[in-house]
Amino acid sequence: MHIKEQKLKEIVKESGLVSEEDFIGAHNEAERSGQTIINVLIGTGKIPEDYFTELLSPYYGVPVVNLKKENIDPATLELIPEVYAKSKNIVLFDYDKQNETAKLAMQDPFDYDTIEFVRAKLKIWLQPYLSTQTSLRYGLKHYKQKIGMEFSEAISDNIEQSLVVAEEKDLSKTATAIPIVGILNNVLEHAVTLLASDIHFEPLERGLLVRFRIDGIMTEILSLPKEIAPILVARVKILANLQIDEHRVPQDGRFRFEMDDGANIDVRTNIMPVFNGEKVEMRLLRSAVRPLSLKDLGVSEPDIEILNDEIKKPHGMILVTGPTGHGKTTTLYAILHILNTPSVNITTIEDPIEYEFPRVNQTQVNLKAGITFANGLRALLRQNPDIIMIGEIRDNETVDIAVHAALTGHLVLSSLHTNDAPSALPRLLDMGAPAFLLSSTVNLIVAQRLVRRICTSCTESYRATPEVVRLIKAQIELGGGGKTSQIQIPATLYRGKGCQVCGNSGFTGQIGIFEVLRVNEEIRELLLKEVPISEVRKKAIENGMTTMFEDGLDKVERGVTTIEEIIRVVKE
Repeated sequence: MHIKEQKLKEIVKESGLVSEEDFIGAHNEAERSGQTIINVLIGTGKIPEDYFTELLSPYYGVPVVNLKKENIDPATLELIPEVYAKSKNIVLFDYDKQNETAKLAMQDPFDYDTIEFVRAKLKIWLQPYLSTQTSLRYGLKHYKQKIGMEFSEAISDNIEQSLVVAEEKDLSKTATAIPIVGILNNVLEHAVTLLASDIHFEPLERGLLVRFRIDGIMTEILSLPKEIAPILVARVKILANLQIDEHRVPQDGRFRFEMDDGANIDVRTNIMPVFNGEKVEMRLLRSAVRPLSLKDLGVSEPDIEILNDEIKKPHGMILVTGPTGHGKTTTLYAILHILNTPSVNITTIEDPIEYEFPRVNQTQVNLKAGITFANGLRALLRQNPDIIMIGEIRDNETVDIAVHAALTGHLVLSSLHTNDAPSALPRLLDMGAPAFLLSSTVNLIVAQRLVRRICTSCTESYRATPEVVRLIKAQIELGGGGKTSQIQIPATLYRGKGCQVCGNSGFTGQIGIFEVLRVNEEIRELLLKEVPISEVRKKAIENGMTTMFEDGLDKVERGVTTIEEIIRVVKE
């Protein structure tokens, strides 16, 4: 934004939400991470985005607009090309043809070059409006609706041409033919606009099923003719530098896809032989546009305090546990973001490297080159690290090296696959870690799940039904409730009715539910005695640990998610 730092400082300090110390901290963080001070203040929760826009409105001398409340005519929107609108972060949302005037939503109303370019192109008078990034993102989604309508047409056209191409025997030639390239590009574009995290190509007896994972839920998108399947798989192999003629063993790769607006998406690929051919899984990895914060992820204030205390310790182990695809790596990166200062040397061994991290030395597991978690970890210990992140502890050798690294003055971060926080301790024991060493090294265990957020544009409240109350009570009796005698069943619940913003699903995005187990002296004593996990869990709850179910129920009461979502991911 075109605003001097001193003026920005005056504006935010007058709000009373940001102190001198907060602003200096945001300034230092912005310089360190390459972000703007505004993004840091919003991303760390110091000031709400909507309120911040209201504060800036008098400075810019323009009104504020929330595009979620505007009825945007597609014809008006398309007066500005999609690529240009996204590159400049602008939305034309109202056009009066008779008077030759229009309204332009933007994040920087002092960007006179953009305003003049649009005015000259359309030959109209423009009234700039100040808008939040969230509002603009919603407005730009209207281009996605057009893409959605054109998606089927584009795919259909390419399918007809691809069936002709499929008669060619040479896969290396057919996989680079324009129709096949067009199909894959359209699928990738469509997945990105729908905010999908994964794309699946699943060969069936009579076709190829394309499914996306959106907000953690698998969604069928379309079915392609069986004849196209091997060519499409070959196209993915070429992009990911895999062996095109290998069909018997699994292959892993990675490629970068460039969107029309110039943004890059990293695509992590796995190809697996199955009964009817080869199945393709593509994970879409996007770089974070704002600094990661524990609050953004959904960690409660009391648990953030515990995490901040424990990660300041110079040595020991911090473990994040949960199923695959439930945000463990994102939580580890959020912790790394806090720890990433010029005074420490951070090294990682990951499989795969999901996001590039500034000033962190990241190493990719590469079995062909002989780099495993164990020998990679052994090598990076000779790199004089202060903090080590291990993508996942999978075997006895890795856990042995990790424990000894934590004992010899390193802070070790890693992930495990367990159902809850207390279960991580017996899991490490099963991997061969001695109880007396674990009791001296493990400082903190975080367990988590991802649930879908209720769409804020169509939230409605309703009274809890007897069936819902029964499900909650059943979960409490199964142990999900923690302090059973204290837990309150909410009388009012929330859900999304379904609207244009959320595609009638009632949900937009995901948030985590957490339980944070601090390994104190009482827990250490139980670990040395190797007592049943139920006793460790009971003691942790007595010491104040909030279970995932309780954390989820708190988010249900606040209207962040639904009770059905919590039960879906926590149900024992």
